[in-house]
Amino acid sequence: MHSCRRALLAVAGIASIAAAAIGLSPGVLGASPPGYSIATLDKYGGEPSIVSDTAGRLYDTTPSIGTLTYRSTNHGTSWTQVATADPGSGDDCLATDQSGAVYLCNLNGTKEVVPLQADVWKSVDHGQTWTQGQPIARQASVCAASCSPFGVDRDWVAASIPAPLSDTGHAEVVLMYHDFYGPSEIWVNISHDGGATFSPAQPVLATAVQGDPTTAVVVGAETFCNTVPAGVAIAPPGTPHAGRIFVAWIAADPVQNPTGCNVTMLQSFHNLFLSYSDDNGVTWAAQQAFDAGIGHDASTPFVAFTIDNQGNPYFGFTINLKSDPTCSTKSGAALQSASSCEYDTYLVWSNDGGRTWDGGGGPLPGSAATAYRVSPPSETGTHLFPTISAGDPGKVVVGYLRTPLIEPTDALGKFLPGGCSGSTTVPYTVGPCPWNLYAAQSVNLIAGPSGATWAVTQITTTAMHVGDICNLGIFCTPGLSNRHLLDFNMSALDPQGCNHIAYADDNTVNKLRVANQSGSCILTKK
Repeated sequence: MHSCRRALLAVAGIASIAAAAIGLSPGVLGASPPGYSIATLDKYGGEPSIVSDTAGRLYDTTPSIGTLTYRSTNHGTSWTQVATADPGSGDDCLATDQSGAVYLCNLNGTKEVVPLQADVWKSVDHGQTWTQGQPIARQASVCAASCSPFGVDRDWVAASIPAPLSDTGHAEVVLMYHDFYGPSEIWVNISHDGGATFSPAQPVLATAVQGDPTTAVVVGAETFCNTVPAGVAIAPPGTPHAGRIFVAWIAADPVQNPTGCNVTMLQSFHNLFLSYSDDNGVTWAAQQAFDAGIGHDASTPFVAFTIDNQGNPYFGFTINLKSDPTCSTKSGAALQSASSCEYDTYLVWSNDGGRTWDGGGGPLPGSAATAYRVSPPSETGTHLFPTISAGDPGKVVVGYLRTPLIEPTDALGKFLPGGCSGSTTVPYTVGPCPWNLYAAQSVNLIAGPSGATWAVTQITTTAMHVGDICNLGIFCTPGLSNRHLLDFNMSALDPQGCNHIAYADDNTVNKLRVANQSGSCILTKK
């Protein structure tokens, strides 16, 4: 969600909550872990987005200094700053199409638009110049590509040139977000002319007429009030689900809605949802991917979403999946010895284009009953900031940050403010927590949650951040948590199947950095 407007308030002392019985895989270790090298860029910025085009050019952008954008033509070894599309920016994101054109979305920061709107910028010369997309029904200069009456928060963008067309002027471009001043609905604006013009804002769940009708009703009810958008993707041409548009998000449930909507966001975000369209966004099929149950919170602060090269969707997330209400009563040595109270890294995926997840068996038709555990049980502590990249079906790399300390939580499973700061003024705090970057790779998800194996690499050996990582947006406590990292890291797979993780280091270099996989790259189909 928007790094300046996101507000997750953690509270203690809430009445006990019945925890759901959740299946999980053991995070079995596999082959020798792949190596990574680290490139340092020349400026600092949190919340970096990264993408690769079909030629292997990498692009990295951050909203911390407008839409500051970098390009690498040598597999991430070195980076050159390209033109800045917008000198002021909120949330941003990147995508490319098959021609190599680059798309950058951002919450417009220089126009003072109220309510806040999203722009989409396009470059056909590798970032040297940018053009701005416009709404089809333009309403002066205040409308932007999104043109949403309820405002825009946490935007994502995807682009693809549908077969048999081959030029970027006919690319389908999908801008996805949720509103900030309405019911927190998931919206899309779609372009069929390569991002030159965009359709009016369309609520996704209002047209969920494909798929199971009962699922659509449940997803709609549990989405109302609070959502955190996770991403958007388009299945590429020549694949089993070519042209399928996916939008993904996390949500809570109606029981928790009285605690407040959007601004307060007191809930535990335990539902992972997506909706997909096979008719260019006219109708949608709502689907639950996974439900962790009340008291288990995946909003730490974001989940990661991607599709593989055959158009199958994946979620990577960190969550306190094994916790129970007693975790909120623990502190000190009792908390640090309670492995069930920690946040670990998990994954769910679909090998049939989003209809069935991890073999099904969950509370709604097709949803997963069991998540893959990515981080091994021996890797105790707290895990945050998941990233995910996928190649061939069942071959995936999940990145995350980890500290060996278990951070204290409230009864809803949310981190307590300043819980990792080590401050002497906070009685429950631990730390200050040192955080390092990890990547876990599996090439056999097809073996199922209990059979898949993982090769885990600790990428950084000197902490890239020390202290609290606040997921409370504007309610972060001054002096306890800084907002330098903002809300997420991101990764991308290049055409050679090598993973690249963009992250911010505010401990040693105070710069943007990219971790580049140097071996054991996942094979991808061209």
